[in-house]
Amino acid sequence: MPMEVQRWLASLVEALFPGKCLGCGRLFHRETINRAETADPTTTLAPYFCPHCRRQYTAVTSPLCTRCGVVFGSREGADHLCGHCLQTPGVFTRARATGIYDQSLRSAIQALKFNAMVQLAAPLGGLLWQTFRQYWHPGDIDLIAPVPLHWERFRRRGFNQSYLLIAGWQLSGEAVIVRDLLVRHRATTPQTGLDRRQRQINIRRAFSVRRPGQSAGRRVLLVDDVLTTGATADACARALINDGARRVDVLTLARAV
Repeated sequence: MPMEVQRWLASLVEALFPGKCLGCGRLFHRETINRAETADPTTTLAPYFCPHCRRQYTAVTSPLCTRCGVVFGSREGADHLCGHCLQTPGVFTRARATGIYDQSLRSAIQALKFNAMVQLAAPLGGLLWQTFRQYWHPGDIDLIAPVPLHWERFRRRGFNQSYLLIAGWQLSGEAVIVRDLLVRHRATTPQTGLDRRQRQINIRRAFSVRRPGQSAGRRVLLVDDVLTTGATADACARALINDGARRVDVLTLARAV
């Protein structure tokens, strides 16, 4: 098909079926973006957000805690341990996230999880892949595992959003994705609205390894959508360390502040 005809058809489709922004809910004309010519990582979200809302994405940048990855309010100074990690280091070794859990990133994650917009998994997974490559080099990780859902929640939702984020990764053999490394054998109440202590109690002993010894001696990367207090990540990491894992790192799409 001639290029002129393709452009005309694309313009016609755009005129008849404009996009509806996941952020503000308004109709908008999708941008034509050459991703090879822009350093903006959010270009993958262009079909889902109007230009204004897409600019509301906030990347996680230094200074941040060298362990849990929380972003410090002051934008000056070097990375260092936060007060909580100094007092209570926890189980996982370090955690990193792609963006702050607000604005467009929060809207995208909630649309994926609660509105079953699974088409968002690929662009969001692409953002997560960039963060993985930023902080971990080939050979740093042996196993990559999503934080599991309890079977009742999985049945209601129909998918595990944490697994969908990494399902399309091309790892070239340097690490292996293990979809069922962990099992969530106890249903817990939603963590939203709970403080750090309440989250730790709520999630305690909720996870175990599915096949004992599978993580023994391995360096494991846990993947989830959002990291808030780190209670869930620590509970998962504890199950893996008890199974013999050498270390457990955490990668999430978003970091709550």
